[in-house]
Amino acid sequence: MRLCSRPYGGRGWVGQNAPMNLPTQLTAVPGTDDLFLWAPEGTGLWGYANCLWVISGSEAAVIDTPYDGPMTEAMIAAARPRLGDRTVGTVVNTHANGDHTFGNYLFPGAEIIATRAADEHLDDEPTPQEMHALVRQSSADAPLGRYLREHFGVFDFASAQLTAPTLTFSEQHTFAVGDTEVELHEVGPAHHVGDLVVRIGDVVCTGDVFFHGDHPPHWAGPLQNVIDACELVLGFDPRVVIPGHGRPTDRAGLEEHLLYLRTVQREIRLRFEAGLSAEKAMDDLFREEFYPHLGRPERLMIVIAVEYSHLGGRVSTPTVLELAGQAAAWSYR
Repeated sequence: MRLCSRPYGGRGWVGQNAPMNLPTQLTAVPGTDDLFLWAPEGTGLWGYANCLWVISGSEAAVIDTPYDGPMTEAMIAAARPRLGDRTVGTVVNTHANGDHTFGNYLFPGAEIIATRAADEHLDDEPTPQEMHALVRQSSADAPLGRYLREHFGVFDFASAQLTAPTLTFSEQHTFAVGDTEVELHEVGPAHHVGDLVVRIGDVVCTGDVFFHGDHPPHWAGPLQNVIDACELVLGFDPRVVIPGHGRPTDRAGLEEHLLYLRTVQREIRLRFEAGLSAEKAMDDLFREEFYPHLGRPERLMIVIAVEYSHLGGRVSTPTVLELAGQAAAWSYR
């Protein structure tokens, strides 16, 4: 059975997360005087998130922090010429995944803001020490262990520390950095349980409800919530859209991603209603080449498994490790 209504061309599926040449300076967001981006380049990778700096007057804030100590130190060094003698007074975490939070500890004294739902979910997230153990001690003969080594072995999780939010909110929160107003809007559960998006004038930082250039892994869902979050961002009429991962874009780039999300949502539902298992749905979807220009197609196994849970009316979705294991197994088939 092949239910895919749109064919796409192919792409290699398995590759190693190589150490990157990290940005050595912040890049000014065009059309702004106070926004600067630290954006590791590349697609087809895990763990290299975009971080937005707000530097206004005598104050500074950062939206999201990198995955480990060395990366966070590299980001701070890159920010130093812009930062001057300021200290970072506020850190915002768009959600609780470690590649957006593990560097929090290198901003001592900063207020760390997240949604209440993200804070409550921290106990369900792997800590840096647990990630270190998973990567170093999982069996390399098992798909998940092999996958973790290939794609996460470059990160120094032993260097990081879990630092929880000091201020949480629900629905909406606004704060100032110098003369710059920063709006936080809760949009989870979507990519994650406690997602938020950041609006600063006509610039929006989406967190991981938007991956640009790769198939996204959405751990919470349902997909309709991810779609709703992206539609909320479009309602802000953004000039610049900064995704959680991938290059910054504009309204048109996010609209293109929304078309992808709606296509994925439709194709998953068709296969669920046809009685295919999640694994067979994934195989069937990629029997006809599906969005070949996007990296990390095995992540769609995560999205299918989560969406199947919602379509089946199950109260809880599979755990992060269960989902990662399914993606790893598919990638090596």
